[in-house]
Amino acid sequence: MAEIRDRWANMASISVTESAANTLTFAKLETGISIFEKMAWVICRIEYRHVPNLTDYADTSDYLDMALTTSANLTAITSPSEAAVLDYRRKIYYESGTPANFAFMDIPIVVDFSTLPGGGIIVPPNPLYLAAKGLGLGAAQSVSVRFWYTNIALKPEEYWELVESRRIIS
Repeated sequence: MAEIRDRWANMASISVTESAANTLTFAKLETGISIFEKMAWVICRIEYRHVPNLTDYADTSDYLDMALTTSANLTAITSPSEAAVLDYRRKIYYESGTPANFAFMDIPIVVDFSTLPGGGIIVPPNPLYLAAKGLGLGAAQSVSVRFWYTNIALKPEEYWELVESRRIIS
């Protein structure tokens, strides 16, 4: 049985900037946790932050994808069947009527996993990546994430089952 180590939630943060406009780019969160420690994180809340420059968005087909993943070897972060994608969000530019009638909403974009069984989504803390990729954008975009988690100590067999469920093995 997994042993809960934390009474209160911990916070981590990470940022990524696309290497070029509309290019899938990953940044690794350095957790300082070795795979030999058999630890898991239960993520209960994620806040995505992206402050757009409106000149980078030109029409209603422009968007920015953002994801928290366990792999940087992905070619796409939007597949719902990809186990390495822990959470995925898309910010879409939308115009209504004339170009003067548009809006961006939800800064930060808040994702609450606390109502899930176990209080969140359980993930191996190493490795974790933040990914960003735009489409139709005029410049490279930056995204940052803050998330809250608790540590759980796992038995070796529980840990390896978790790793296998979230990682691409090749």
